[in-house]
Amino acid sequence: MRYRSLLFMTLIAALVVLAGPRVALADEGPTLAEARAACLMDAYGNVLYEENADQEMALASITKIMTAMVALDSDVSLDDRITFQVREYQEDAQLTGYTEGETPTFRELMEVMLVFSGNDAASNVAFAVAGTEEAFADLMNAKAQEIGMEHTHFVNPHGLEAEGQYSCARDLCLMGRYALEHYPFIRDTITTRNLNVVVGGATLSLDSTDHLMDTYEGLRGIKTGHTESGYSFLGAARRDHVTLYSCVLCCDSGEQRFADSATLLDWGFSQYASRQLARSAWQVRSAPWQDGFWLRCPVRPLADVSGKQLSGSGLGFKTVMYKPNTFVGAGDAYGMAVWSQGERRVGSVAYGTDEPQHTSAWNPFVQQLFDQREGLTA
Repeated sequence: MRYRSLLFMTLIAALVVLAGPRVALADEGPTLAEARAACLMDAYGNVLYEENADQEMALASITKIMTAMVALDSDVSLDDRITFQVREYQEDAQLTGYTEGETPTFRELMEVMLVFSGNDAASNVAFAVAGTEEAFADLMNAKAQEIGMEHTHFVNPHGLEAEGQYSCARDLCLMGRYALEHYPFIRDTITTRNLNVVVGGATLSLDSTDHLMDTYEGLRGIKTGHTESGYSFLGAARRDHVTLYSCVLCCDSGEQRFADSATLLDWGFSQYASRQLARSAWQVRSAPWQDGFWLRCPVRPLADVSGKQLSGSGLGFKTVMYKPNTFVGAGDAYGMAVWSQGERRVGSVAYGTDEPQHTSAWNPFVQQLFDQREGLTA
């Protein structure tokens, strides 16, 4: 029975080696209540779901993620004091309320911009970096091209609706992914629930506009948005070593943008099924014992390992081990295996040797099958 079980596992592993990664999902996708456009992307840029994902639309305050990236690329220090300039905004614009001539730090302006979505803070970030909003927008557009955002154009740093300012759900997922991968300040700040800042000589408590953080397991931000066109949300979440980026644009209400985002992310995580990759009880090879040719040491995984496999996509499998019939001792390290889907690592395990046994305890035919698989030996 043990031999048959081992043979089965060996053949399955051989099939895994031959299975290449591909993008194909199990069902047609989630049902979103209001979003006019949506995109769901994994941490490697693979699109798992899209609906009008390239349609150019208002991105509202999601703009501030690009503003933060461009600001962090500049020579302005987060500890620099910035002399605040007051500008006029549309009547319903969210403002922090700094007065002319106040001197918050650049860090404070960035935090207020990302957490509370203060439009006046975003403008002053732009002034500090480039002198004018127009000059700063040129830097934003250059950064968008660097990231590969093909359906995006900026004319201001805050996202208040303006002619010529637009993006799409796919581009915004790309931007969110890039921001969290390359800018620790953004990654840390967007999960802040509340800020205490001094404005006009008084301490203000400013709450995050992201109301999904307290209710959605694994949420990592990123940014809300609201213009006359509707309510939007660029999100990121991580569960079981899987990170997803979501974007919904132009919902009818603030709460529905969060509901649609949760639906989209839930659907995405549901596409990853748990799979057993290795068990410490599974013997994968037998190696000759260094102190006696009549005994062999079983080779087994050193741990039970499972991983999340994307539905409809094969697993890649690579193993590095000692060459067959290399003499070993009991308890030696013997090699390792890595399972992946595209660039995403699904799981890994190290192999080691057990106490030696008589050669009759090992089926050499099974070992021959295992050893002949391409790429298994170093």
